[in-house]
Amino acid sequence: MLSRGSRNVLMNVYFLISAVCVLILDQVTKYIIIERLPLNSSMEVIRGFFYITHVKNTGAAFGLFQDSTRTLTIISFVAIALIIILKIMLKLNYAFYNVSLGFILGGALGNLIDRYFVGEVTDFLNFTFWPVFNIADSFIIIGFCLIIILILREYLKKGKTQGS
Repeated sequence: MLSRGSRNVLMNVYFLISAVCVLILDQVTKYIIIERLPLNSSMEVIRGFFYITHVKNTGAAFGLFQDSTRTLTIISFVAIALIIILKIMLKLNYAFYNVSLGFILGGALGNLIDRYFVGEVTDFLNFTFWPVFNIADSFIIIGFCLIIILILREYLKKGKTQGS
């Protein structure tokens, strides 16, 4: 059994490793797209369903709020600060919470880097039924969904315990 201090360190490691992995994966895939696929061109992966399409996005995830780079950059800085504050204050001792927060942090950092240094975000995952997005967007959504599932699971578990 891990001591409380060792467990806290382990949770921080999960948080940081997941954030760094998402950030690296996001930046590497964007670099590959920028280097190998001309802007506004597309490569078919599954005909009529999935394409790799190189586009630039001055808005938020999935093309929302176009031409809002400055505002979204500020919001990203605030969101990243809030994620870190939340992580510190809540002292979450569950690996999934820490990994989920790491996913969100890594994704937010990935898109922030693009906005801050380039002025726009590179998107390339193009399912025909959804706006074009990137790895960072994916992990932000995955992280939020996992946290919602974990919160609901805890809520339902407490409801069963109190109802018994």
